[in-house]
Amino acid sequence: MIYAITNTKGGVGKTTTATNLAVEFADRKKHTLLVDLDPQAHATRCFLKNKTERDVGDLIMDKPSQAIRSVTQTEITNLDIVPASARLTETAELLSGRIRREERLGRALESLRENYQVIIIDCPPALGILTYNAVNAADLLIVPVQPGVGAVTGLKAILETAQELRDQDDVPYRILITMYDMRTSRTNTIFEELLEEHKRRLLKTIISKSESLNQANLARKPVSRFQPSSRGANEYSALCNELLRIRK
Repeated sequence: MIYAITNTKGGVGKTTTATNLAVEFADRKKHTLLVDLDPQAHATRCFLKNKTERDVGDLIMDKPSQAIRSVTQTEITNLDIVPASARLTETAELLSGRIRREERLGRALESLRENYQVIIIDCPPALGILTYNAVNAADLLIVPVQPGVGAVTGLKAILETAQELRDQDDVPYRILITMYDMRTSRTNTIFEELLEEHKRRLLKTIISKSESLNQANLARKPVSRFQPSSRGANEYSALCNELLRIRK
């Protein structure tokens, strides 16, 4: 199963979700691959201390048969990563002149499916060739959405893009509510009304705004390794269990 964690809006918890979900799947003995497709490389720094010789740019630009060469093991059992680096921006520019440029990541990952039960793609916070590749490659889009102004705008943009790229109206996706604060009840009510048309695609698990997640992010650690019994750790564990029950 390939999951793309994506939203055109930044600061909604994409990388937090990608990294913590990857660890949760790995802890359930699912051989998991995390693909960092964001030039900021926050997911990479969560798991690797040193730079690697090859990264996701090589995965995209090389022949699919060479894909495994871009994979690096992490210290977490069952979890590997295709790291990102700043030169991923150059890769995006190089892709613009390639034939079937939106399909290159998907072809590379197809060659890795037999090695991994779960592949998670951490997308950049923008619509562009890298996100297009992730959307094309994914079996299921997971769109983190934070309550507040403009929350649904990013969701609409990514879904319209996915429909056009895949040439289908019914794109497989789920919405993940993140950074939820029970104290802002009026904002939450308005937010829920805006999401009404997507209610069948809402994940039941909600990721709350929590200090444990903030501190884990600052420490560049998965929350289950930073504060195993925290609310954040429990919520991402519940999210993983929910996803395991979903078949698009």
